[in-house]
Amino acid sequence: MTLGEKIYMLRTEKGLSQESFGDSLGVSRQSVSKWETGVSVPELDKIVAISNLFGVTTDYLLREDLEREMRAGEEKESEPALSDGRHAVYYSSRRLHYEYKSKKMIGNLPLVHIHTGAGLYRAKGVIAIGNIAEGALAIGFVAVGGFAIGLVSVGLLCLATLAVGIVALGSFSFGIITFGAVSVGIFSMGALTFGQFAFGASAHGAQVAVGDVARGNIALGYSQAVGNYTEVSGRQPFDYEKACRLIDEHVSPSWSFFKTWAKHMVKFF
Repeated sequence: MTLGEKIYMLRTEKGLSQESFGDSLGVSRQSVSKWETGVSVPELDKIVAISNLFGVTTDYLLREDLEREMRAGEEKESEPALSDGRHAVYYSSRRLHYEYKSKKMIGNLPLVHIHTGAGLYRAKGVIAIGNIAEGALAIGFVAVGGFAIGLVSVGLLCLATLAVGIVALGSFSFGIITFGAVSVGIFSMGALTFGQFAFGASAHGAQVAVGDVARGNIALGYSQAVGNYTEVSGRQPFDYEKACRLIDEHVSPSWSFFKTWAKHMVKFF
């Protein structure tokens, strides 16, 4: 690893923010950021202060080839001898950690940043993979980005157990266009759905609702429909032409994009 990558790893392992780390050294957060991204390097007195702060040698910080030697030294220290001369092996939490940061930068972000392990490791890059990931493409337990995949994700396009985004797919999804067991959005599909246009087992749509139980201004339901314009089909195909006519007549033209989608969904259901 480079000096900047080592500083980043040591700082995050200690759970320090760039600001708090910079304060301890008497420098700004921006200076820390430049060190970690390789834009600049610390002065000699700061390198000494960093080695004292994290309990590592200045050689380890400055020489990339010392990384393996030091890791090997750490592992040997974790192998105390047993009474019969054999060694018991203990794996420190530091071994449950992996980080890769590409040298290619786009703006202030690395093209690829992978940062995972036992702990709250954060990856931030154009492509980010980590326990906590932020990027144009973000993959992690918690993912934030343009395209986010994780247990919890927030972004433009999200895929997660809990998804929040423009387009969100998940067990619990919230956004403009959503798909999930519980789905809340302008256009929503799922078991329990809420929105302007809702399609699902229990659909609640202010404009159009289609499902087993449907509630909305225009409600089409297999077993129950509640609304101003309703149809109960008894699991027979809905009157498609009538439904389209109702949508055209009673849904505002401002919803024209979603009206077209709604007509296709009526045909699908």
